[in-house]
Order: sequence, then C-alpha cells, then structure tokens
Amino acid sequence: MTKPKKITGIILSGGKSSRMGSEKGLVKYKGKALIEYSIDTLRSVCEDLVISSGNDCYSYLGIPIVRDELEDCGPIGGIYSCMKAIPSDIYFVISCDVPHVTPQLYTDLLVVLNQNQAVIPVDDQEKYQPLVACYSSSCLPVFELELRAGRLKMMKLLLKLKVHYHKIPPKIFSNSSNLFFNANTPDDIEK
Repeated sequence: MTKPKKITGIILSGGKSSRMGSEKGLVKYKGKALIEYSIDTLRSVCEDLVISSGNDCYSYLGIPIVRDELEDCGPIGGIYSCMKAIPSDIYFVISCDVPHVTPQLYTDLLVVLNQNQAVIPVDDQEKYQPLVACYSSSCLPVFELELRAGRLKMMKLLLKLKVHYHKIPPKIFSNSSNLFFNANTPDDIEK
C-alpha cells in the first residue's frame, strides 16, 4: 500500500504592503481579514499550514509563522524558507490577498501533478499564477539555487522545473467572481 503524501499549505504574507498602506493580510474584505480567506481555502485540503511572514501580527491565528532565511527575496525566499522549515511531499502555495480562490482549485492541481514538479494555473487572460500553485518537494533545491544566486524572478525559476501549466476551465470564471482577484490597494478592496 502506498503511503499518502503529506501536503502543507504555505500562505505568503511577507510582502511590504506598500500599495495597501497597512499589513495587507489583516485588511478587512467583506468583514474578514484577507489572510483568513487563504487559510480557509487551504485548511480543507492540507494537513499542515504555515504562514510566510516577518511579522508576528499573525500569531493570533495559531498557525506557525516562518521568517525568510534570506530577507528581501520576495516569494522565492518565502516559499523556500517554508519548504525548508516544514518537510512535506507537496506544497500548496497561496498569497494572502486572493480571497476568491477555492479549495477545488488545489484539488484539481493535485490531480495533474503526477510526474511534474509544479502545477501552475493559467487564468482566462492566459496569465500564469505561480503564487496560487502546487509544488513538489523536489523543487526545493531549485528554489535554493535561484535564491543563493540572487535570481528572484518566479517565472525564470519555473523554466528550471518540470511544470504543468494548467488552463483553468472557462466555466470556473463564469460561475464565480474573478478567481484570481488580487487585493493590492485600498481601491481594490472598495471595488
């Protein structure tokens, strides 16, 4: 019998929030902190959750917080530090500012992971979503290599992995508000 794979959810909340003007994950959207939407999305599809942040303001959530091993390295640094801190087979990554992402998306990504190292959703505008994605533990050495070399662009890192780009079916976009809506500014929240 094959041992089930351990899945850990990484919630990225380590950005500077300069456009939002305050800690982005704590900004209220429809009565709830943005980060709580990401937690709710992953909680039903992951055994463990971890928050990538240099800020202790999320301690009230009772979820481990992992600080970046190397500061100011963006999402690559956050994902790498969490992968290193919490050994797992598979990592579901979500940023703290995408309140419409559903657990079903991650279930769909997992189905197509197979022999790939990562599954990256492709939205209805043909835009890749590497911060709402699925990565296997085999990605860790590539994240480390890119990080240590000072190469911090996610799209360039993906070129070094075996990636499946998963086109999201149009019906998902027509049945919900923008799945990958990203709240970056107070105006985004107001709209």
